[in-house]
Amino acid sequence: MIRLLSIAMLLVVLAAPLTARAEFTRHALTLAMVQKHQAATRELEKTVAKKDEDEDDEKDGMTVDELARELDATPGVKPVLARHGLTSRSYALTTLALFEAGFHLMMEPSMSGKAGQALASYPPEMRANIELLRKNPQLLGR
Repeated sequence: MIRLLSIAMLLVVLAAPLTARAEFTRHALTLAMVQKHQAATRELEKTVAKKDEDEDDEKDGMTVDELARELDATPGVKPVLARHGLTSRSYALTTLALFEAGFHLMMEPSMSGKAGQALASYPPEMRANIELLRKNPQLLGR
């Protein structure tokens, strides 16, 4: 019985990150959305106080909700996002979806022919996001 409970707990712990991850991989980007995101990012970089680089390292592996909460807790962020028609949550979803799609495109040349397999394993929204960035390479840079 203890072994069964241990296995069940392990499955719950392992499934939680997958559920959180699935959220932004199912977030379909549009050209207009990415342009709003980029404009908001440029303004945030100019107006919001910079945090330590060590704190940026802690963002690796953040969920959408964690990133949105951090944005909400940072003074000056909400008004900037509102000016661009974004919420903290939509900004976080877009940030993580862009990162994931951009990361795939960056790694594609080194995948030794397995890029198609990886692409096929993604949800349709993520495949569309990758295609959007592939067709609009200017979106990858600022």
